Amino acid sequence: MTVSADDALIDSVRHYLSQISSVLHELSKHPRADALLETAIAPDMFNTGLNFAVGIQFAARALCLPASMSLPEFPETFSCAQLRLFCDEVSALIAPISGSAFSKEVMHQAGEGNLTQDSFDYLARFALPNMIFHFTMAYAGLRSAGYEIGKSDFDGLHVYDKANSKH
Repeated sequence: MTVSADDALIDSVRHYLSQISSVLHELSKHPRADALLETAIAPDMFNTGLNFAVGIQFAARALCLPASMSLPEFPETFSCAQLRLFCDEVSALIAPISGSAFSKEVMHQAGEGNLTQDSFDYLARFALPNMIFHFTMAYAGLRSAGYEIGKSDFDGLHVYDKANSKH
């Protein structure tokens, strides 16, 4: 089966959202899960919970904006339970979206800048990289707090013997 580059981008958004969901599911079993979400890897950076929330929101932005769909409400709190609910809501929202529903252009904000991009350029060069960036920062926050998480948890592709690996 041949997958177009456009479909691969859409599948990548769903894949990394699924990885965020898996990490949050495992994190929810930790007795200090919510405290770990308070970790920031630098004083002027978002904490881990906010990075998860922004990463999840970018999954919605990635597919909803090109499909001219409304974005879900951003959570007010960043507990593990709230983030899991938000992730489930976004997963259900984006599940039926296909590239055929995309408009030609997406007008959006990047920081303080206003941009107009072709839908797939927006997805490839803005939304998906930002989603992965915030997931990476959440991952780094968990690691810096001592939570045992590895590359296979992040990408869902690598396989390591956890007993003998520091990946």
